[in-house]
Amino acid sequence: MVVESPVRRRLTPWVLLLATPALLLTTGCMRSAPAAVQRGTAVVVFIDFSASISGGDLSSFRREIESEILPSLSAGDRLLIAPIHDKTLTDFRPLVEVTLPAKPEFNGFLDNVLKFNRHGKEIDVEVLHLKEKIKADVAQVFAKRYAAPQTDIFSSLLIAQKLFYDESRRKVLVLMSDMIEDSPPYDFERISWSPAAIERTLSELDAKGLIPKLSGVCIYVSGASAKSADLAENIGRFWQAYFRRTGADMDASRYAHVLLHWPPANSCRTAGAPRAI
Repeated sequence: MVVESPVRRRLTPWVLLLATPALLLTTGCMRSAPAAVQRGTAVVVFIDFSASISGGDLSSFRREIESEILPSLSAGDRLLIAPIHDKTLTDFRPLVEVTLPAKPEFNGFLDNVLKFNRHGKEIDVEVLHLKEKIKADVAQVFAKRYAAPQTDIFSSLLIAQKLFYDESRRKVLVLMSDMIEDSPPYDFERISWSPAAIERTLSELDAKGLIPKLSGVCIYVSGASAKSADLAENIGRFWQAYFRRTGADMDASRYAHVLLHWPPANSCRTAGAPRAI
């Protein structure tokens, strides 16, 4: 016959009493309502409207936004379109800015399957309507033909750093430009390019605080061009070195005259390497 210890009998109520608050705290952590899933992609597009961009290039930019970027967006994604001009830092205003509604996360304890699925379909319809509105807004942007006397890409990249700050979505930056910087004191068409000139320019930009931190940002360039193949190649080398210093993910295959390798592959990282010095 097993005899229960008197000490054990005295301790048992206290053990249960102490365990009860922990049990209440554990069960109290259950969510009372489904939360929206904060995943997705934040796409920021900067468009160069300077005089060096031809009407054909602008038509190409519009087509890429409408036929490639816009269809790739889904629930929870964010799209912002802004111009590249000479007053980006002092007069920044997005031309288009939309966040598509996120779908809720299914909770097997609280959600009714039928209601959850119906709500998901409602969000899909809302996303389609918003995409149609974005398409109309984009058409208006290109119809206005914004004019910019200079091309200040550096300032646009500083703004991109601010736009992506504390962004939980995957971050993608699209630069629709010939990538020919034309803002004092940098005129890329007049620089005598060489490896030494690239390093000297990068050092000057770093000292002026003009190299932003873009760690984890996947970068695309569409529209890259120049008056000669040699100049285009040198400018491309500069930007590759520049983006390495920002910590961004800028693969050479995504730097081109047209938008290549869209949408971003899973290999386009969400957490970048430390900024190079």
